[in-house]
Amino acid sequence: MDKITIFEVAIVLLTFWKAWWVGILVFVYILFRRYERKNSKVDSKEALEDLESKWQEKYEIVKNQLDAVIDERKEKKQTRKWLKETPRWKVFGFASKEEYQAEKEKRLRKQEQDYFLSKAYKHRQSKSTLKKNLAVIDDLLRLTPVEFEKWVKQNVFEKSGWNVEETKVTGDGGIDLVLNKDGEHSIAQCKRFKNTVGEPVLRDFYGTMMSEGVSKGYFVTTGLFSLSAQKFAEEKPIILIDRGILANMLSG
Repeated sequence: MDKITIFEVAIVLLTFWKAWWVGILVFVYILFRRYERKNSKVDSKEALEDLESKWQEKYEIVKNQLDAVIDERKEKKQTRKWLKETPRWKVFGFASKEEYQAEKEKRLRKQEQDYFLSKAYKHRQSKSTLKKNLAVIDDLLRLTPVEFEKWVKQNVFEKSGWNVEETKVTGDGGIDLVLNKDGEHSIAQCKRFKNTVGEPVLRDFYGTMMSEGVSKGYFVTTGLFSLSAQKFAEEKPIILIDRGILANMLSG
């Protein structure tokens, strides 16, 4: 135990001078406080040693991780160097360069063959599907105008997410369907034509669009559009949907 200081001795003597029992209590209290401080120092030292041990463990973990990263990078660097300096035929495990070239050529020919076979099959399938879909479009000519409008409503516009409203059978002013989607207000005209749709029909439709103030107009037909009609629709908000586009929509 540490030596008692002069100050503490003076306090003990003073208390003995006043009252001996008080001096004894003060002396015992001084001894207790010194013992407590000594144990506190011991505990602090043990806590510090424990903390140092934990930090040493963390340091070792981080050091091992860094060493592993460094070793991995060195290994990758050596691998890249080996790949750069070694001929490809050796990298892929061939006995000679000629053997590697022969195998490469063989695989390229196989890929080309598979590509052309796949392309031919898809073309036949597409051609067959298109032929069937065009037959379906031709069957639409048997529908009444109202039935055709309903077919276009379900298979063209509602299928694409449009909110569609049918107009009256008579007095529709050239408007068969009213379309709304994402704030866009448009109209559609549906015609069962066996032959081509000419420019005059599109001019009338465009006039209806202007009077209604719509953003776009959709002209749907089972026929085709003449060159003059297609030229008229250029740079105008008219979307032309003919038999070919309808057939492709059926595939989708």
